[in-house]
Amino acid sequence: MKGRSAAARLYQWIACLLLISCLFLYACEGDPFPAASAEAAGDNGAPVSGDTANPPTESDDQTLRLPEASGTIVYEGEGVTIDASHTDQGYVMIKSESSAQRLKVSIAADASTYYYDLPDDGAYQTFPLQLGSGAYTVRVMENVEDDLYAVRYGVQLDVQLADENDPFLYPNQYVSFDADSQAVETAHSLAAGLSGEEKIAETFYKFVVRSLAYDGEKAATVQSGYLPDVDETLETGKGICFDYAALLAAMLRAEGIPAKVMIGVVSPEHLYHAWNSVYLNGEWVWMDATLNGTGHRESDYTAEREY
Repeated sequence: MKGRSAAARLYQWIACLLLISCLFLYACEGDPFPAASAEAAGDNGAPVSGDTANPPTESDDQTLRLPEASGTIVYEGEGVTIDASHTDQGYVMIKSESSAQRLKVSIAADASTYYYDLPDDGAYQTFPLQLGSGAYTVRVMENVEDDLYAVRYGVQLDVQLADENDPFLYPNQYVSFDADSQAVETAHSLAAGLSGEEKIAETFYKFVVRSLAYDGEKAATVQSGYLPDVDETLETGKGICFDYAALLAAMLRAEGIPAKVMIGVVSPEHLYHAWNSVYLNGEWVWMDATLNGTGHRESDYTAEREY
């Protein structure tokens, strides 16, 4: 902590400590997704320009949208860099220098807050602004003791989305892919010659159902903080509900079709689960490739978070 104790940093910032309960993951039988509940205060920082170490990502693909840390609007402090150059496209990019403490990102708007782990490898991570246009508070927090976190660095952002569906077209921590991803190549191959987004979505859905088998062993052993690897899921042909939903979302986004990973509860089993919502013909359509054919209806699902 650069010569300062955790307690000293905490008192200096006068930041309230955050009690973050990391839920253990039990795939579709428990909670396979990192989550937390907390409050924080103490933002700082002003924008600085430029980030030559992280040039924009380029792709010749006309449908594939990839995030860019272009350095137009950048905030820096306490070893943290927040690139807010493309908030209008529904995402923010954050990186941190090496840290002795575990780091988390909180992104809040209105009464909702989303929490994520932040690696300290100096590489940008992409986080969605899925709460719509408006005032956002973006904070990076560090673990100071046990489950207690303090704000290391934070900023306020005024977000005006160009399109409310943009956050669900780009990759992020939960739906991770790039121009070289096998999932993208598979999506392009399957979509070739198909007419209309509805037909593409139907084809992708059937492909995921047919190609994947549920991994019960993984469900029983998956650890807190697990994030899907869509290419690994394709390669192994198996996964938990989180993997199914992330793969389908990645393939749809690769074709320019907005797709959400939904996390919540399925009744009557009270099953903690992940599924998809896909934007087709002007409305969001429920899809669940994991529980396909089990007799569940959309009314059985209660969403808690979306990515």
